[in-house]
Amino acid sequence: MMLAIFLTAATFILSGALHYWIMSRSIRHADRITLFPGGRLVLVLCISGIAHLSVVALYAATYGAGLALHLGSFAELKPLRAMDVFYFSLVSYTSLGLGDIVPTGHLRLVAGVEALNGFLLISCSAAYLFLFMSHQGKDGAR
Repeated sequence: MMLAIFLTAATFILSGALHYWIMSRSIRHADRITLFPGGRLVLVLCISGIAHLSVVALYAATYGAGLALHLGSFAELKPLRAMDVFYFSLVSYTSLGLGDIVPTGHLRLVAGVEALNGFLLISCSAAYLFLFMSHQGKDGAR
């Protein structure tokens, strides 16, 4: 159980740092780029998507590590494919929780924390987008 807690906490911290690093660096540079009207917003939306997919991939790797450490399994998946684990991670991150794939054992802890983390990071992206758009409105369209 302690190993699952450590793995989950480490992933939570790393995912927050990864999301922050991608968003803060990219938005800082996106402000300097001259694009068509609305182009920078589209660019920032794409960057936000990349940040979220990067975090989903990190959680998918965590599930892979949890499987290798025998912390749990995905009982319904025989054979288990990387895309299935990535799909489960994406569904958990967005808090959809479709239930077609269900983790067992201590991997359930990772899934629960991933849903919380996804909610928090999606909210952070919304705040970044709001600040970016507010800044664009003050400077006018470039």
